Amino acid sequence: MSTPAAIQMAARFKGQTLRLPNLKQLLAKWPNTMSPHYEELKEIIEEKIIEWISDEQSRTKARHVNLAFFCASWYPYITLDRLETIFRYSLFLFLWDDIIEDSSISVRTVQQQALKYMEYHLGLCSSSTPEPPCPTKYCSLFQHCALALRTECTVVQRRRFLKQIKEYMAGCEVEQEYVLSGKIPSLKEYWDHRLYTSSVWTYCALADYMAGVNLPEEIYEMAEVKTLWLEQNRHIVILNDIMSFKKEIDKSSFHSLIPVVSNETGADLDTVIASLIKSLVAAGDNLEKALDGLVARVKGDVELETAVQKYAVGFRTNMTGNYWWS
Repeated sequence: MSTPAAIQMAARFKGQTLRLPNLKQLLAKWPNTMSPHYEELKEIIEEKIIEWISDEQSRTKARHVNLAFFCASWYPYITLDRLETIFRYSLFLFLWDDIIEDSSISVRTVQQQALKYMEYHLGLCSSSTPEPPCPTKYCSLFQHCALALRTECTVVQRRRFLKQIKEYMAGCEVEQEYVLSGKIPSLKEYWDHRLYTSSVWTYCALADYMAGVNLPEEIYEMAEVKTLWLEQNRHIVILNDIMSFKKEIDKSSFHSLIPVVSNETGADLDTVIASLIKSLVAAGDNLEKALDGLVARVKGDVELETAVQKYAVGFRTNMTGNYWWS
């Protein structure tokens, strides 16, 4: 949409060159590897894309996302069965609202119906509740990941996961309002919904399951875990927004960090990038401090400390995996 704000932003960036530092150096402190199950996972995913997705356009989109690489790089130390579960959730996330069966209903209504469908398949409804209708063609994909989660996760874990999906959908609704209006949000307004639309917190809610541990609920109330979730999300958003900037500008899309910061501060591209790289480094440092602090909090309880260490590894591999997948 060519709004005055978008036209002004396009003019500001015209002729400027995007210069980035070596981002790999900023990730050197974290594990950088690929799951040994990668090739097998690729074959499984292709089979499921053919089995579950009927239209060629959606199949092409699913293949383009490269979910095998995403899962195998984010979770290189995880068992194949759990890699399959996270693939199934990720496939749902990328496709669920692409084809809405009834175009007369609002986005909010579609989301509410989808949440009821997910709640049912996560086993969070009473036994007498009938299966809710599927509001979109590919919302049904959720049942494939929910089966494993219902079997292997506690009710508390599943509720935590569903809560983050609800917040993700609410954030998407806010983002859509900005996109349709053509308004460029303030930096605060952007972070207020971008931390949800990134979907990172839905993956954080599955981090203990992916690591094969079940942490006590009081762990999630610790400041260190809240900081861990926040800083991972910020790091991933900053990195993704920087790396996708050229593609977004080519589409005349200005709903990302670089345009938002430039619009708010009036800074040129080099200055904005320098500021975001500084924030990226800070997010990584804060994440490490939170992980170290979390381990220190449980020291002395050997079993819990071992579980927390496994939990921590997943966050570190997510960081490098996100870079390579992006």
